[in-house]
Amino acid sequence: MTIETIKKNKWWITTAVLLIAFGMWIFIARPVYDDVYTPKPLEGNLGATVKIVEFSDLQCPACGAAYPVTKQILEEYGDRVSLEYKQFPLTSKHAFAFKAAEASECANDQGKFWEYVDIAFTNQKALRTSDLKNYAEQLGLDMDKFENCLDSSAKAKYVTADYNEGIGKGVGGTPTFFINGVKLSYWNYGNFSEKIESALALTALSEISNETVVEE
Repeated sequence: MTIETIKKNKWWITTAVLLIAFGMWIFIARPVYDDVYTPKPLEGNLGATVKIVEFSDLQCPACGAAYPVTKQILEEYGDRVSLEYKQFPLTSKHAFAFKAAEASECANDQGKFWEYVDIAFTNQKALRTSDLKNYAEQLGLDMDKFENCLDSSAKAKYVTADYNEGIGKGVGGTPTFFINGVKLSYWNYGNFSEKIESALALTALSEISNETVVEE
C-alpha cells in the first residue's frame, strides 16, 4: 500500500483500527467467571414417590400464579413429593426472562436457588439486570462472584439446555408440569392433588403386587 493510498483512505483505516481496538477491549474487559455446573436442588424429598418437574419462566404471570400452588402441594404432601425446576424462558414474550433465569442459576452456585426464585416471582415486574443484582444483594450473596457470573453469561448454556429439554418433551408454554413423567393438563390445586393421589395409589398397588410375588 502506497503512502498516497494511505492518505486517501486514512479515515477508513482509522475507523477500522478503532473498531478492532474496541473489539479487543470488549473481549479483554468482559468479566470472567470460573464456572462449574451446580445441579439445581430439588424441593421436597429426593426419594419421593411422586416426582414433579416444572418448566417455568420467571417473568411469566401464569408461572407466578402457579408458584403458590406448588408451595401448597409441597407443604401438604411432605416427603411423598419432590419438585424439580427447569428453565423455560419465553424470550419472544418476556424480554427479561432469560437473564432472570441466568441470575437464578448464579444464585444457585451460592446455595440460594429457591430463595432467588422466590424473590424473582415476587417481583416479576422488576427484572432488569440492575434489579437482579439488587435481589442478590438482598439475599446476602457474594456480589463480586454473582456479578461476574451474570455479566459473563456463564449460565446461558444451562438455561438453554433446560429449554431444549422442554422442547424435546413437547413443552410449548409455561408453566408446564409433569408428574412422574406425565404432562399435567392444567395446574390448579384440585387437578394437581388428583394426579398426585392417583400416582400414590398406583405406587402402593405396585408395591403390594411385588410383595405378593415375593411371598409366592
